[in-house]
Amino acid sequence: MIEEKVGFCTLCKSRCGTINVVENGWLKKVVPNPDHPTGKAVCLKGRSAPEIVHNSRRLRRRSGARRRRVIPDPQWVQVSWDEALDEIADRLKGHVARGGPSQSPSR
Repeated sequence: MIEEKVGFCTLCKSRCGTINVVENGWLKKVVPNPDHPTGKAVCLKGRSAPEIVHNSRRLRRRSGARRRRVIPDPQWVQVSWDEALDEIADRLKGHVARGGPSQSPSR
């Protein structure tokens, strides 16, 4: 199923109006929306959005230990969104357990 969804590009501060072509849940194409005040054109960043969103190399995490010196092969591994979000949540929970966020008084 092919759908056209009206929106705007957020890849720069211009917020150009766009028509986003979505096929079976995948963003396939981004084109200018002439009915939008900033939709006269879409820059290369906006036009490359499908590649940015669906790039198979998008989510990666370093598998080796971090060092201050330059590592010739940083050993990056691909991770799923669920793995990435779980790791971030675990790190945030660790920070809270060690001292928590600064608490401001209730208003």
